[in-house]
Amino acid sequence: MPHVLDFTRSIARGGLWFGGTIIAATAVLISFDVFIRVIMNHAIDGTDELARFALAISTTWALAGALLDRAHIRVDTAYNLFPGRVRLALDLLALIAFFAVFALIFEYGLDMVMQSWTSETRSSSALQLPLVIPQAVWLAGIAVFLAIDVVLFITAVSLIVKGDGAGARNLIGMKSADEEVHEELAAAAPQMRTEP
Repeated sequence: MPHVLDFTRSIARGGLWFGGTIIAATAVLISFDVFIRVIMNHAIDGTDELARFALAISTTWALAGALLDRAHIRVDTAYNLFPGRVRLALDLLALIAFFAVFALIFEYGLDMVMQSWTSETRSSSALQLPLVIPQAVWLAGIAVFLAIDVVLFITAVSLIVKGDGAGARNLIGMKSADEEVHEELAAAAPQMRTEP
């Protein structure tokens, strides 16, 4: 199971890099478009459309990384009041809820992609981009998220069956305030060492 988790982490990291690269490239394109508008009074056609595609695609490709890093926001008002086993059950329920919601989104998204494919729908901008391309890339991000959700669920259940509730909590549970502080300190440590 550790090999499967390592593989899913590498896929999720790749998705984060992919989404981040798309956002960075879009920022460069928008900056260039603004520069051209100011200097030459001319605009690049389709910049706004490409920015919308980039935002949608980068969001779906970031979902899996956020799930593995336990970065999705969950309301913990009552969560911390429950005993460990109840919290673990709620964490498993959260994975099931994630899967149910995104499976529904995936189903409707697949219908949309297939419709765009069969009708050869193109964007309304001057680019006339076939919509199936950004839609399929967007949908692939959701598919990766669903697959990683299933891997996490199966891994957590197998850890629980083996009696490793703490390992399951560390995998799928909400981060405690102490964990978040330690992560921030670990991330800041290299910068603190380089400063005079």
